[in-house]
Amino acid sequence: MFYEFSHRHTPCIVDGNPEAVILSRETKATTILGKEYLYNSLFAPTSSVAPGSAVETDDFFLVQTMRLSTERDKYCSLLKTNVTAEIRRYTQEYDNNDNPVGDPDFVLVQEAKGFAQFVSAQLRLEDPGLLPTTTYILLLQTSVDVKKPQGLLSPDRVLLKGRPYQVDVVDDLKYPNLLHVQLSEDTR
Repeated sequence: MFYEFSHRHTPCIVDGNPEAVILSRETKATTILGKEYLYNSLFAPTSSVAPGSAVETDDFFLVQTMRLSTERDKYCSLLKTNVTAEIRRYTQEYDNNDNPVGDPDFVLVQEAKGFAQFVSAQLRLEDPGLLPTTTYILLLQTSVDVKKPQGLLSPDRVLLKGRPYQVDVVDDLKYPNLLHVQLSEDTR
């Protein structure tokens, strides 16, 4: 079916490789989220696309789900990214006697495109796994260096449009090959 609609092919880059995709919006959407950020896509059977892949056209997308059609085409749900997140990690320099030198600081580790969603009362009803302090959910690729807060001296900080948020939970099981990160207001 992918090859039958060659007039609808859009050039794209999948994880750095040039390919083609057929894009369409999610038509059953009733919310702003669904109307603006959810897309359906169809890739060739030979495509390297997989859940968690980055797809770049004029916009940047993350692949949430993928299933094969009867002709082995790859039918995917895409999520359009809406933010570039700055991942920062707490660091402290020490002298030879393990005494702190200077003030601790948050050093930039990586910048990554992702999808940030404000946690509303409706979302809390739909997702009972959210912490009471969570203000944003951030979806990122698993290649992004965000550490789980357990075992760290201080949790990572994420800057969204210049505003600091603290990483409370990093879930790598909820979506295949994507990180589901819960963020709270950072008061450090």
